[in-house]
Amino acid sequence: MDAAFPQDSPSMNPFRFLSGQRPLPSPSAGGRQAGIFITHVLNHRIRAHFDRLCRETEEIIDWQFAYNPWTVDDLAAGRGEFEIDRTSPRVRQAVDNGHLSMGYMDIVLFPLAKSANREFVWILEYDVDFAGRWPDFFQQFSNNGADLLATTLNTRRRDPRWTFWGYANGPCPKSRFTRAFMPIMRVSRRLIDVYEAALSTGEWSGHYEFLVPSIARVHGLRIEDIGGTGPFVPWRRRKRNYVNAAKDPHLSPGTFVWRPSMMAYFHEDDSAFTQRAMLYHPIKADVVEWEAEAPGALSEAI
Repeated sequence: MDAAFPQDSPSMNPFRFLSGQRPLPSPSAGGRQAGIFITHVLNHRIRAHFDRLCRETEEIIDWQFAYNPWTVDDLAAGRGEFEIDRTSPRVRQAVDNGHLSMGYMDIVLFPLAKSANREFVWILEYDVDFAGRWPDFFQQFSNNGADLLATTLNTRRRDPRWTFWGYANGPCPKSRFTRAFMPIMRVSRRLIDVYEAALSTGEWSGHYEFLVPSIARVHGLRIEDIGGTGPFVPWRRRKRNYVNAAKDPHLSPGTFVWRPSMMAYFHEDDSAFTQRAMLYHPIKADVVEWEAEAPGALSEAI
């Protein structure tokens, strides 16, 4: 099995390349950021979307295509192509739940991000798009040192109706509980290490869109909203990069929502992308939607 990124440990091989995909350059080469493009579906439209992303950002980000059709039982049994720590408390929580789609994608995403061995790693789901040139989005953050960049960051006090608060547990006051919507995010090496250590205690549980920002805050790391109008967005990015209705269960209306879906990527048909220079989600390119009751800003569960 080929390793996707240079490894600290030669035994960790998180995923295989697609045909023709090469390992990333050394992490010491110019301090470049890495990116993981994650999908549970393979088709020519998704690959064309990924190709545009790579082509437009080749000067600033090294991307890898991660295909994960595996269930949590596959991964826990070692049948998938992703290697995860099957002894960790977090993986046991995922197995008990039975579904990656209900907030346990971190058992895949964080090992992948760690394997990149870079200071910052972007994670992008296949159904996220940008109405413009991708460098115009990413270059905003080239000198940004936040440990977590995500969308729709909000506190329990400001958004008490979020569906997954009932499953949120952690060794801190609930006033520190924070949630996000993370079909796109950027994490730092420091956050990856802190997150892994925090989860190893078994004291944290719940949806990863609660765990990631909450653990970061509790440990004094810097979190920022990519845009929007919430409490964690810097003024210079306010109302930029995306809009949504943060307290609506579907985050709708807006450009970056849980539902409704769009059917075409920006490079295929830009007519539906009425607000330019904005992130859009979700785009379902010949992908069947899955449904959940009261999604409450649940991100795409790949």
